[in-house]
Amino acid sequence: NEELDKLRHAATRALLTRRDVLIVASVSCIFGLGSPEEYQSFMAYIRKGETRSPAKLARQLIDMQYERNDFDLARGRFRIRGDTMEILPAYEEVG
Repeated sequence: NEELDKLRHAATRALLTRRDVLIVASVSCIFGLGSPEEYQSFMAYIRKGETRSPAKLARQLIDMQYERNDFDLARGRFRIRGDTMEILPAYEEVG
């Protein structure tokens, strides 16, 4: 289920990046996430205005299981148009 997957990623992200999080859910909601260390290895921190090589960032996103699709931007995908890269995280509906 696409909505449950989005919520699962959002909850995991919150647990790893915030201190004020409490999650109440069934055990089945966390199956398939792997260890916290493994999940964190699939995180990239990008700051507004930061300069990075587009090719290296694209490679990092692909290694993190993102899909490049220059036409249909959806959860877990990124696209490059000219000198602009758009990334839609797995825990968001809109970028």
